[in-house]
Amino acid sequence: MNKKKLAALISVLVVATLAACGMNQGVTNVDESEGYSESSAELLVGTLEYLLNEDKTDSDMDADDTGILQIKDDETKQAEQEEDINKIDVVIYYGNGASDKLNTEVSAMEQLTAENLISALAGHNIVPIGTKVNAFEEEEKDKGKALQLDLDKAFREYLKTMNNESEKIILASITATFLEAYDAESIMITVDGKVLETNHAVYEEPFSNAREYIESPQQNIGGK
Repeated sequence: MNKKKLAALISVLVVATLAACGMNQGVTNVDESEGYSESSAELLVGTLEYLLNEDKTDSDMDADDTGILQIKDDETKQAEQEEDINKIDVVIYYGNGASDKLNTEVSAMEQLTAENLISALAGHNIVPIGTKVNAFEEEEKDKGKALQLDLDKAFREYLKTMNNESEKIILASITATFLEAYDAESIMITVDGKVLETNHAVYEEPFSNAREYIESPQQNIGGK
């Protein structure tokens, strides 16, 4: 039973109690009570029946800011259903912190964009929160689709705080996520338009062979 129903029940109990007390103390005037068609007990029973029956319709109602219940119209329900149907399920790859293998999570997105993918990866600490996508391009080549992802310097500085193993897992997570989402064969990751350089490596070549390093991200990262 929700708070509104509980409050209504309490109110009825209070009225019934007060009425009973008044009768016991001989305060109630018989003439004044002639116009009262229901006893306190009848009123209580009627209210309880109403509250129980009201439970059946609560699922079809919403409460607005003033607490007034309003029935959802068909257009609202249809719009909500269409919004869910139009969302895209994307697989996000991320390191689990316990091994050199990647975990996966399916994320529902309204639109497939590099920004949305980076945001989802940030939720797993693969990139720092707020990482900006400077540019993103797709290009069809002889060997398949190639991606170009340019991030801001926050990503490079983040990698520089990692050891070599963590760096490989991060790059594997980004590569696997983007390649699967865009059905691509390779992705070149740069920072502020320049080659990505960390404390452990200089990544001058695109990352590829995602399926191999999804199982073991230590291998086949950018051909290294």
